[in-house]
Amino acid sequence: MAKTRLKDIAERAGVSESTVSRVLNRRSGIAEETQRLVREAARELGHHDVGEEGELVGVLVPDLENPIFCQWADRLEAELFERGAASIISTRARGIQGEAAAFERFLRLDATGVVVVSGFHAQPSGPVEHYRRLVHEGVSLALINGVREEIDATFISTDDDHAMRLATAHLRELGHTAIGLAVGDERTWPVRQKVRTFEGLIDHEQSPARDIAFTDFSYAGGYQAARELIERGCTAIVCGSDVMAAGALEGVRSLGLAVPADVSVIGYDDAQWAGLTNPALTTVRQSVPEMARAAVRAVLEGGEGSRRAVRSEVAMMPQLIVRGSTGAAPHVRR
Repeated sequence: MAKTRLKDIAERAGVSESTVSRVLNRRSGIAEETQRLVREAARELGHHDVGEEGELVGVLVPDLENPIFCQWADRLEAELFERGAASIISTRARGIQGEAAAFERFLRLDATGVVVVSGFHAQPSGPVEHYRRLVHEGVSLALINGVREEIDATFISTDDDHAMRLATAHLRELGHTAIGLAVGDERTWPVRQKVRTFEGLIDHEQSPARDIAFTDFSYAGGYQAARELIERGCTAIVCGSDVMAAGALEGVRSLGLAVPADVSVIGYDDAQWAGLTNPALTTVRQSVPEMARAAVRAVLEGGEGSRRAVRSEVAMMPQLIVRGSTGAAPHVRR
């Protein structure tokens, strides 16, 4: 008999797949009637509640304010459900101590695997003892968007080198020769990868690159970066996140300029609302579903059946999604 899928239960109950996952993983905030419908549909399809027999996997994301982290949490939870595993999702405090505390919580709950999205493993230095403790306890680790040599884990990242080349090539084709990069903390792995490629393009004879603004991955950060880069003469801006890009759109307008007539803007992530901005945002799409699937496969296959930590690195190819925020470079710049 085929295994009951998340999609099957969602269709039977008349709700979304994410709602089914939240109910069966005992997440709060779901109406009682919705919970009843989902559990009834699950029973009718022969599915036992997640967590009764399956493994428990901890999922750690920085916060749920940034839409991309909500997307990560949702996809990871759905992938775990599909494989009969339960999940517990946590957001870390702004510090290593908060991350370590979340790890201790996962250990107390007997988690057999942990997936961390954009955690402190993305920093080039700093304590990693809390990661090593998980490995020592036999917990399988999948660490997303960051690599540390000192940790035995599966590292899954977006190929930021390819992402930067996609973005700058697109802008070059549109005639831009003064391109800026707006990114957050320069110590983190994804930012270092983006900057390295971008600086390499600067050194290239036919480079379209112009400047880099370091700020933070926020709307305000993107707003300020856009103003700075435009003042430096940039006619196009590549942002390190869609949230930053949304701020950059407003930063361009605050100077009395238009997107894309005067300045083109590219985001990063392809958040669910990226096509709803004005203009719709051209962005680099991370392969979140594929990366989440790879992460879940890694922690489950390295769980109870295999307690020997195996280190591996996987880079997923991103995709450029062209929308309305990029256009031909202006013929004349000040």
